[in-house]
Amino acid sequence: MLHLTEWTHFAHIYAQRLTTRVANPRVIDGRGTLNANTWREAGWTFRPLGRP
Repeated sequence: MLHLTEWTHFAHIYAQRLTTRVANPRVIDGRGTLNANTWREAGWTFRPLGRP
């Protein structure tokens, strides 16, 4: 999944709910608005652009 917007209602997506609906839970946060810990705890591979 690519996250490429700063709109706040997209920054509060329920990572746990999406985990059961995707084959490979991976997300790239192109705007730095997602909470990395939340996504990782939900089982996602989380990659923020421009951050380690």
